[in-house]
Amino acid sequence: MQSQINVLIIEDEALIAASLQLMLQSFGYCITDVCYSYETALQAIDSGNFDLVLTDINLGDGIGHRSGFELMRHLKTHMQCPFIFLTAFDDPDTIQRAVAFRPSAYLTKPINAANLYASVQIAVENFLQQQPSDVRLVRPPHPDYIYAKVGKRIVKVLWAEVYCLESVKNYVLLRSQGFNFTIPIRSSLVQVVDEMMPPDQRGRFVRISRNMAIDKKIVRSISDVEIQTLYGNFPCSAEIRRTLLVELLY
Repeated sequence: MQSQINVLIIEDEALIAASLQLMLQSFGYCITDVCYSYETALQAIDSGNFDLVLTDINLGDGIGHRSGFELMRHLKTHMQCPFIFLTAFDDPDTIQRAVAFRPSAYLTKPINAANLYASVQIAVENFLQQQPSDVRLVRPPHPDYIYAKVGKRIVKVLWAEVYCLESVKNYVLLRSQGFNFTIPIRSSLVQVVDEMMPPDQRGRFVRISRNMAIDKKIVRSISDVEIQTLYGNFPCSAEIRRTLLVELLY
């Protein structure tokens, strides 16, 4: 059984392809091939030497008969594997056409490192849950860090330094000892904890509200109305107080 997920990248813009390759390799994935044209992508798909495909929709000839759509139509006749559409188009017509192919995800450019990681991770997990246990694909590694975009910068966040997770609309805000600002991840709290965070880090966190979880190690005291921590105080209900006491004492 292989130890890495093999990824095929299909992207006609060299700089974007290189950026995708670097990000995926930093997450622990293996890049089997990078294709810059419809023809080379078709050959790579026929080789079957991959576990997951990232493909641009527009490959220089628009989104007609030589597009990422047609490549994925061809893929589906040869094998079953997860695939993710990448595109600069976010108009309803393109999205509707993309959805009809049932991709694992649909990412619009520019590609955010955190979104890319979450999409690939979820794509693999969802695929595995639908397949027999002897499929070739294996679960991806969980790096002890994640890349996130903050303004115009890409920052590397160590999971071991994260002490608070707060869900706000479509994002989870990470608070880390290594940064004096919050780091947004476009995901849900459940996805961040259960799918993006390494398993050995998940037990550190306890929910203190419906949309917030904190590292148990930062708790210094608990009163009837709040939790005192190394990084400030958080409101606390009676139910959360009981949960925290159980977590901390046992």
